[in-house]
Amino acid sequence: MPEWPPEEVLEDRRLVALVNAARDYALAHGLVIRAPAKDGAQPPQDTVIHAPLTLLPTPFPRNLFENAKRLQPLYNKLYSRVASDHDFIREVIGGAVARVDDFQRRLYEIFERVLEEGVVQPVTLGLFRSDYLMHTCAGATDGVVLKQVEFNTISSSFGPLCAEVTKMHRYLLARGAYDATSHLLSNGNIPENNALATLAAGLADAHRYYVQNTRGNGTAVQGACVLFVVQPNERNTFDQRAIEYELLAKHGIRSQRASMEDLSKWASLQGNKRILVVQSPLSTLPIEISTVYFRAGYDPVDYQNDTAWETRFLLERSLAIKCPSVSLQLAGAKKVQQVLAEPGVLERFITHSEAVQLRPSFAELLPVNEETIKIATASPEDYVLKPQREGGGHNIYKQDIPPALAAMAERDAERAKEGAGEVHEHEGYILMGLIKTPPHRGNVFLRANTGPDTPGGAAHATETVSELGIYGTSLFGPDLLVEKSDGFLLRTKGSDSNEGGVAVGYSVIDTPLLV
Repeated sequence: MPEWPPEEVLEDRRLVALVNAARDYALAHGLVIRAPAKDGAQPPQDTVIHAPLTLLPTPFPRNLFENAKRLQPLYNKLYSRVASDHDFIREVIGGAVARVDDFQRRLYEIFERVLEEGVVQPVTLGLFRSDYLMHTCAGATDGVVLKQVEFNTISSSFGPLCAEVTKMHRYLLARGAYDATSHLLSNGNIPENNALATLAAGLADAHRYYVQNTRGNGTAVQGACVLFVVQPNERNTFDQRAIEYELLAKHGIRSQRASMEDLSKWASLQGNKRILVVQSPLSTLPIEISTVYFRAGYDPVDYQNDTAWETRFLLERSLAIKCPSVSLQLAGAKKVQQVLAEPGVLERFITHSEAVQLRPSFAELLPVNEETIKIATASPEDYVLKPQREGGGHNIYKQDIPPALAAMAERDAERAKEGAGEVHEHEGYILMGLIKTPPHRGNVFLRANTGPDTPGGAAHATETVSELGIYGTSLFGPDLLVEKSDGFLLRTKGSDSNEGGVAVGYSVIDTPLLV
């Protein structure tokens, strides 16, 4: 990989000018998040800051980028079929995981309740993102391969903001901000990013299917809309709003936004078809919902009480197409990822030749049992301990693994004394072999309100790690109806950070510079 960033970019006057140009572009084009709350207050609703971003695209191997794009249609198909295999969900989630993980148990209970009652909407929408890191491998081309970190089946975020970062980098290139720095900085090496269009098109596919095939007739409701289920006081609102605006501008489809708490008061089902209708402060009539798009519901904090869980159940049993359904959300659990890596399991869902294409992208994935606990305790520096959680910040790394496992064993013993039976908390986790990222070059990070580490308020990171995500969509029932793959997310962080989430402050949004 080339030396990065070019020395010319770090020259004081140029860096200040580049920071100003990037910041102004971001603020002018909605590349923003809400300002953080202060002193425990609510985030201000009338104040924004630019999203964390890089001043230049980061060099990334072209062959690995193209390989990730090639794999996405197979991953779309795989997880669509996993979610449709109810027996598999029962085998993987309904046993040990549901016993020891209360959040997964509540989701699994909804899964079973809906099946017992009878499913009125067999079609599901997946808006996916498959995330990868480069892994050092002596026998590979250039010594690196691509390894999957995780496959996201719910609230796959930051596509619109990353697409705008790519446009920003292209703008800076076009206006001459990178002149006389590096010959690698050219339009041919900065891929177009269609993540926003892809995500909106997936929702449009679901909406059209609903209207053409399953829409309720004879009800006193407004024309069908897409429902965005969002977290209250969401700071990443504009990443979501961009999809809403794209749906209306490109597809003529209207949207509604509501939190779980809102929906506990506003949502209801009509008739035997269980048509989902929502009261809106913007309409005098209830609004029929074609598609429920969850940008919340992936974390226990989204379910503050039993009312929130019953609201999720109401949405799940409705005629609206869910993105994702609870079965697809369960299919995205880390335990499913681990089981899919076991010999012969992939062939339950895809052909042998397709499995041969996917398997090299798997990291080392292990169940947590007596044997693997010994392995992880002996060599903790080689592993990550992962719970069944989304959203970043939950993993346990390296030397923190042995004491975490010991604490779980102590809690198991306490529960046994209290008569809880034989329960092993560690069964709610998986072990992933630590992906050994190659030494990587730096970049210049731009974060709002962090203080001027270098001229212009930017921070020069000398060693970085980049995580690549590829977006895909799948509309499926018993059969795959529509599948699309396009667009990407690149998140870059300092090499001393284990986690990778933008929303939780670890990473900045980036663009690959293909080399």
